[in-house]
Amino acid sequence: MTRSASPVGAYGRPRHYGIAAPGPNRRAGSGSRTIAVLAFAALLAATIALNSFRIGGVPIRSIVTVGVLVLAIHFYFDVAKDVFEKNLLLLALAAGLAVLGVFVSLVNGAPPFAIFRSVTEVHLQAAATIMVAAILARVAGARASALAIVAVIGVSACVAVAQMMDIHSAWALRRALGPLPTEAIEGLNLLERRPVGLSFSPIQLSTHLCLAFAAFVAVRSKLRGPTDGADPLVIPALLALIAAAIVCATRSPILGALVFMAAYAVQRRTTWLLLFLVLAALALYFVWPLLMGLVETTAPRVVRTDDNSSAARWTLVYYGLRLFGDNPLGYGLTFAPMTLWQSYWPDLYMMQAPRGTRENDLHNYFINMLNIYGIGILLLSPLVARLLWHSKASLIFFVPYLVHIIFHNSGPFYNDNVIWFVIAAIAAANHGREAHSYSTRELIGSRNSRPRQMRPAYGRTPAQTVAD
Repeated sequence: MTRSASPVGAYGRPRHYGIAAPGPNRRAGSGSRTIAVLAFAALLAATIALNSFRIGGVPIRSIVTVGVLVLAIHFYFDVAKDVFEKNLLLLALAAGLAVLGVFVSLVNGAPPFAIFRSVTEVHLQAAATIMVAAILARVAGARASALAIVAVIGVSACVAVAQMMDIHSAWALRRALGPLPTEAIEGLNLLERRPVGLSFSPIQLSTHLCLAFAAFVAVRSKLRGPTDGADPLVIPALLALIAAAIVCATRSPILGALVFMAAYAVQRRTTWLLLFLVLAALALYFVWPLLMGLVETTAPRVVRTDDNSSAARWTLVYYGLRLFGDNPLGYGLTFAPMTLWQSYWPDLYMMQAPRGTRENDLHNYFINMLNIYGIGILLLSPLVARLLWHSKASLIFFVPYLVHIIFHNSGPFYNDNVIWFVIAAIAAANHGREAHSYSTRELIGSRNSRPRQMRPAYGRTPAQTVAD
């Protein structure tokens, strides 16, 4: 009797093989894969768009995540068990950060309810998202999961384009999802507007765009297999990322795209990529001023480095390092740097854009994490090192994301749950290759285990040999 592994039907045999691999290595039926990819896309859309809706103080997206996780475990128990084992390091990191964060918060006298809320909304939600995204991606398949990520974030980017063009319905749609970070959008020059798409802010939209790029090219790289050649779709994907970054007026993804291009060309030993990079930079240098002269008289935000946002970056970095130096133990999960500036003001007020320290977070993911968890975060460095080592083949595709979070308040376990969907899709691609290899070995083994027929000796039949 075949055990049902999904609400639609039992797992079938892997394609082109006569023997199905047991348990989690089996391939789901088409109905199960369709349900899984739709659930994957819907959950990702909820994670991106439903930031403001709560029930009893609990975010709706958290409730949806836990509900889908329970159903996924029920219907795909064998897959869930295997996913749990494969993600033990990542789940251990989430647990370690939670324990460390609680300890540092209690030492700093944070309210217990605030600590509980932070652990629930950051670490527990991250753990639930890691599990449910990995289960659904495993069942749906890596290619379908990556396309779902690109499609959902692509819809958000299209809404951002409509917002940049001041289409009222696009802004109305976003306001229906919750309050905007700022309402001062109308009346700005074309390329100074900060469209948000379906995301909470333009910074979050830029984060999602970097992750969509990483999901697309990393999964393609896994499915293409080991090769020294460059992926021909990397350039179109990068151009799409840069165009979307211009739409939401965010500079860091563009810088990250250029850094990635150079690193990718060196890694793949592809001279045409470096040549393309040089020619594109020259074209941009000469053509951009002419284009801006046709569109508007002032340079857009995305190409300026003399505005308050850029000037405040170094001030915020200095301020963040001063905070850490004065309290290496960390400030805990309720860390709010804009409430601690008073004693540092004599050193800050002569720096560029010092007002940012009174109004903003530190705009640097790594310094934020260091101040939240303190020096004790180094205790978790072996876990982080092992995770990075296991994923070393795909790290290069996260270069735009890494450059982006250096300048903003977003990253793993800090204002970003979309990354777990991307990691799940890449892990599904890894699993697909492992399962393919497993099935091939099993098939070869089954053929070798068949009883061999006695071969004739020197062209004679076995009966003749016995008769002699």
